Amino acid sequence: MAALAPGYHGPMWWTDEEWAELVDPEVCGMCADAHLPENEHSILVASTEMTHVRLVRNQAHPGYTVVILREHLTDLGQLDAGQLSAFWRDVQRAGRSIDRAFDPRKINYLVMGHRAPHLHCHVFPQHLADDPLQNVDISDGPVHLPDSDMTHSVIALREAWHASA
Repeated sequence: MAALAPGYHGPMWWTDEEWAELVDPEVCGMCADAHLPENEHSILVASTEMTHVRLVRNQAHPGYTVVILREHLTDLGQLDAGQLSAFWRDVQRAGRSIDRAFDPRKINYLVMGHRAPHLHCHVFPQHLADDPLQNVDISDGPVHLPDSDMTHSVIALREAWHASA
């Protein structure tokens, strides 16, 4: 089970103070490291004017990727029409790239943000070995690949990303 946020007080929404800290761009983890070549959670695949596309280190579902908005916003409703279109275009391209590189049966797209309120989309492939009746759980696993396999996955996804332009 993932560690809970400091100050978490039980099964109720964040206090106003906790939420204010979570949405503060000065302490936002995604603002701090989404642009880096590697971080604790993922490896950079590509960057656009709108997003950073990252292969998640937990590869319980091969190809699992996140598309992270460059600007610190917390909800799709904060984007104007052009930004919204560009964000979803990058998400779609990530999905097409995952399809090309990992050949999943289906790809799910999840936008949440209740624990990490920086706009991002989980691009979550489902494969033949996955149970289609089980609820999608981004914390499945974790499955951490050997470095050589992870490098191969990053290269395959980057090649697919560039081919999907």
